[in-house]
Amino acid sequence: MMISTRWLSALLLTTHLRCSYASLRARDGGVRHEDANRVLQEAQDGEFLIKFTEYDYDYHELGLGIEIAEAGNRRPRKRSRNIQLSDGTIYEVKNARSGWASGLKSGNNHVHIPRGVVLSSNGTIDMMGQALIPSEAVGQGLFNRNLEEGDEDSDATVRRQLQRSIGTRTVLVVRVILDDGRYDTADQNGLSNDVFGNGVDSNNLSSQYAACSANQLLFQKSPNRRMSFNPNDGGTTDINNGVVDIKVPNSISAGDGVIRNEVTTKLNSVFGVGSPVELADHVMYCLPTGTLAGIAYAYINSWNSVYSNEWCNSVSSQMHEIGHNLGFGHANEDGTTYADQTGIMGYSFGSDDFPRMCFNAAQSWQTQWYTSSQETRAHVIKIDDSSSTDVYIAFNRQIGINADTVEAGNEVTVDRAGGEGSSYSETELLAKLVAGERWSGVIDGKTMIVNVLTINTFASPAYASIRISENGNSCRMANPTTTAPSSEPTPAPSTFRPSSASPTSASPTSASPTSASPTSESPTSASPASVSPTIPPTYFPTLIPTSSTDPLTSVSPSTSTQPSLTPSASASPTSTVNPSSAYPSTSVPPSPPSEVSRNTPTMPPKCRPRTSRSMFQ
Repeated sequence: MMISTRWLSALLLTTHLRCSYASLRARDGGVRHEDANRVLQEAQDGEFLIKFTEYDYDYHELGLGIEIAEAGNRRPRKRSRNIQLSDGTIYEVKNARSGWASGLKSGNNHVHIPRGVVLSSNGTIDMMGQALIPSEAVGQGLFNRNLEEGDEDSDATVRRQLQRSIGTRTVLVVRVILDDGRYDTADQNGLSNDVFGNGVDSNNLSSQYAACSANQLLFQKSPNRRMSFNPNDGGTTDINNGVVDIKVPNSISAGDGVIRNEVTTKLNSVFGVGSPVELADHVMYCLPTGTLAGIAYAYINSWNSVYSNEWCNSVSSQMHEIGHNLGFGHANEDGTTYADQTGIMGYSFGSDDFPRMCFNAAQSWQTQWYTSSQETRAHVIKIDDSSSTDVYIAFNRQIGINADTVEAGNEVTVDRAGGEGSSYSETELLAKLVAGERWSGVIDGKTMIVNVLTINTFASPAYASIRISENGNSCRMANPTTTAPSSEPTPAPSTFRPSSASPTSASPTSASPTSASPTSESPTSASPASVSPTIPPTYFPTLIPTSSTDPLTSVSPSTSTQPSLTPSASASPTSTVNPSSAYPSTSVPPSPPSEVSRNTPTMPPKCRPRTSRSMFQ
């Protein structure tokens, strides 16, 4: 088990299947009709996707006219497995052999579709009892692309997450018009403002992702584009300001599965593309009220999200569903889906501008937005279990870009999540802690205890000092030998391994310390940070409060003119703790400066204070 720390700020799984459209023919070999079932005549490759539909029907007032779903009265979410064809149309899988999707990851795995399956105009694919086989098992990937061995290993997963969560991505918003209804919450300009801001709307999909990511993930409008073919249907328009109107000849009662695929087909036809992904990285479909049996849904690790009317304008709904596209799962609490409201992957809100909120601890780690930041105090801590489920700790600062966090504001939060912190997983909020409170949990057979020592919201930036100990062991002292510290921080994450046995290598060695030169600065003298999570690097270690021999007792900050010799968070924004019987050299706390007595005791890494600084300054 390792404990890692990162700078972090605090979505749905789908199955994609792609196949050549030319191979889809009517059962009699004649002309294919849009309203007819179609039989796949040749086997094809595809991509696996999962979809969760959000059902938020019953609300109570949160205040200021804001509504939030009432958990006790909500309909259960719907989870479906789907395949996407090469033209972007998506079909829900029916009557497939049991267990066919075991081990498949939405948006990451490809499947081999056997011949003879039936594609229905209602948005389903009838597998006729057959299974969708992973393409790797037959030696080829999507569209006959050869897959290298190890293509789905953890390194590849991390690379894919980086590709999705860092960089500039385009968004196209589609206002859908039907024969008997239309999206009518806002005109094209108003909808564009609610998604992209345009200097008019201060809190929207584009602005909040930019703020939460420290400008590492930017959403921009898809380029203006004229129609290649004008259907003259009295509704369809060119793409302008990131928004387009698409009219399809159908009614609300047809349902979202049918309407979604008809919109996709119309986009392809009108703009002369093979799939909507040629128009933008993410495409949002805004449907008329009553078309969708829920408020919104999205496909995990994919491009498409679908909304019921006004929910297309809601900043929380936008961030939540696009978050699923990026690979984030739901944030849960006490076994209730969406109940963790410390971040945006919980409930959505019926407001176009509320709330200003980012992601919870586990999802913030997953974003990898802050690994390049250099700061001596940790912002998110990961306790790495030997299983794929790990524990994450963060200080949920209620300020600036996170000012509207609905739960546990200015408290230390403890989350549990799978996916090794690099891929899709739902999260569970385990604890919300104020100063003086603690959480304990068994990880790798050892009881890990997290004590919140102090929370200082008056410092700039604000911080919470916490102690992580193993099996409740007291903090014993050792006499170190010392060397002068390096003038530069170690660039790589540091690692320490707490153990119940007394360490034999806890004393500093001649190796360069893992943190920068200590000074006498107190935490309150740190350079102020901006409201963005971005904080310029500093080379001063955190002055950690001194500790009693009892890891569970409260402590007070040292008033000495010399820095505390208690180890602080790594100079790198990431580090990992792994319970073990030995301590690596990187676990040694920073050596004191030469003027400090060599006989001054220092704390072994059995009981480690950490300072978790908020990323929301």
